Amino acid sequence: MPYVIRPSDWKVLTPSQKGSLTHQLVRRAHAARARAIGHMLLGWARYLSLRRQRHQLIELAAMDDMALRDVGINRSEIGAALRSGTSLGRTNR
Repeated sequence: MPYVIRPSDWKVLTPSQKGSLTHQLVRRAHAARARAIGHMLLGWARYLSLRRQRHQLIELAAMDDMALRDVGINRSEIGAALRSGTSLGRTNR
């Protein structure tokens, strides 16, 4: 079925064809809306994740070296620990 229906094309269709075409167009519209909502939700989740990571980075960067050592990391490991999403506590020390 074509994506663009001219009025002259629509007039020559039978009622059954019009109903079928309308059904297909509505189905495509619903699918496009679902994809758009999915992309929006994915974008929102990414935004919230980055925002949470930025907030954690600010909090850890504000800590002094002794507090960071109590957590189990040093200042140079803050970014890597946040990017990897791993636990900040060290198991090998």
